[in-house]
Amino acid sequence: MAQSVGLLVAGLLVLLSGEVTPPTEALVYGALAGVAGTLGLGCFYLALSRGTMGLVAPLTALLAAAWPAGYAILGGDAVSQLALLGMAAALVAVVLISLPDRRLGTPVMPTYHGSRGREWLLILAASLGFGAFFLLLDAARAAGAEVWWPLLMVKLAGVLAIATAALLLAPLDRVPGIRLGAAALLVGIIAGLGDLGGNLFFVLANSEGTLALVIVLASLYPVGTAVLARIFLHERLSPLRLLGVALAILGVILIGLGG
Repeated sequence: MAQSVGLLVAGLLVLLSGEVTPPTEALVYGALAGVAGTLGLGCFYLALSRGTMGLVAPLTALLAAAWPAGYAILGGDAVSQLALLGMAAALVAVVLISLPDRRLGTPVMPTYHGSRGREWLLILAASLGFGAFFLLLDAARAAGAEVWWPLLMVKLAGVLAIATAALLLAPLDRVPGIRLGAAALLVGIIAGLGDLGGNLFFVLANSEGTLALVIVLASLYPVGTAVLARIFLHERLSPLRLLGVALAILGVILIGLGG
């Protein structure tokens, strides 16, 4: 529903803006970004529902900002001292966040199925999806796209990806029935508008600054997520894990600035 709301609004704004249709290559990059972003979001939501939001969000953001830097390193780019320092901070953050919390007597990521490995795989998949989304949207802009056409392709591909996943999972009885009340409908609409707004501001920011810095700043959302989780879900983190979260955010910043 959130993707559909974004698709409808993006389609309307394409018509109102009068934006020229970009080259096919740019549209393909936009569609691929939509698939990557949707898969990333799906894994991210699953990880959030099975773990602690204040831990899942910064870890996902950290990896989503770090692997494009790793990709650049493998491609032959030089690594600055700031980037190396950020990677070191990220490694320490992962260790601190992963340590058992004996004070609370609960696993690091309490899950419905007791599988910590599954939650780490979800976090990794989400970070890969988000990182690919950033890079592919940047490629769409480099191929000649402006603002609304790539966002339209992102939402169109997102809707198709979710519909395909639902069709594949339906025979396995993994798709729940749709029973939406007024409150759920309103939240879904707000989520769709917020998602589209986040995509829009990333595109606009990327047109004004360097990609690495934009990705870093966009990856600072865990700060807000952790605060909201504390207010609405009353999640509590031990001092050691709070230090890990702080180092994760610091690592994101240093990796981007070092890039």
